[in-house]
Amino acid sequence: MSTSRRGFLKGMLGTGAAGAAATALPGCAPDIDPAPVTDVSASDAGVVDLLVPRYPDLAREGGALTVRVGGEKTPLLVTHTGRDTYSVLSSICTHAGCPLGFDGREVVCPCHLSKFNAVDGAVTQRPATVGLRKFASRFNPGTQVLSIDLRAGEGGFPSVVNGEVRLPFAQFPTLKDNGSVVDGVPGGYGKRIFIFRLQDGSLSAVDSICTHQECEVSSRPEQLDLICYCHNSTFSAQGDVTNPPAVLPLKKFTVTETADAVVVSNVR
Repeated sequence: MSTSRRGFLKGMLGTGAAGAAATALPGCAPDIDPAPVTDVSASDAGVVDLLVPRYPDLAREGGALTVRVGGEKTPLLVTHTGRDTYSVLSSICTHAGCPLGFDGREVVCPCHLSKFNAVDGAVTQRPATVGLRKFASRFNPGTQVLSIDLRAGEGGFPSVVNGEVRLPFAQFPTLKDNGSVVDGVPGGYGKRIFIFRLQDGSLSAVDSICTHQECEVSSRPEQLDLICYCHNSTFSAQGDVTNPPAVLPLKKFTVTETADAVVVSNVR
C-alpha cells in the first residue's frame, strides 16, 4: 500500500478504522491512489460551485477530487470523465463503508476491490451489490465552474413545499395498501425518504441516511424494513434500530393523510 492510500484512509476513516481497512486489503489489490481531499462550503440553496482550474487533480481528464462539504455528512467523489463532462457520486463504498478511489475509468474501492461505473454509480464488480448515490451537477465551459446541487430531487417525485412533501394517491396508489412502501428523493431536500403504510394501516416516513457511518439504507419490501448494506444495520419501518452496529434511529418525519394524499411534514 502506498503512503498516499494509507494516509487517505486514515484521514477519511480515523486511525482505528484506517488500520482495519488496510488489513482488509487483499495482497493483489491495485495501488489505487484515492482522489485528493478538499473542504468546501455550499450556498444557502445547497449548491457547491467548484472553479475547476483551481484544482489541478480535477482539471485533467481522468482526474478526480474528494469533496467534503461543511454541514453535510456524505463526502463526494467528483470525477472528470470526459472533455467537458464530470460526475458526482458518494465517495463511500456501499459494501463496507470504505472511501473510494478512481482509476481514470472506474470508481474503485481499495479495501475489497468493488468497482462502480463512474457516470451513474452502478456496480460493475462485486462484492458491493448496491450502487453509489449520484448527485446532480452542471458544468459551464465558459466559466469553468462545476455546480453541484445537493438538494436536487428525483424525476417524478414531489418536491418539498413549505417543509412538506405531498404524495397524491392518484400518483402513488400503493400508499393505500397496507404493507406497502414508496421511496424517492424530493427536490429541496436531496436525500431519499421512505414512506410506509404498515400492516395496521398506520403511516411512517423516515430518512435514508444510516446513523452508523452515513451510508444510504435500502428498503426490503417483503420484510417491510430497511437495511444498510455497508455494515448490515437494520431498521424498522418506523426507523428504529433492529440490528446493530447502528445504535441511533433514522431521522423520522411527521406523516398524515388527507382524502387524496399522504403528506410528509418537517422535511428539512
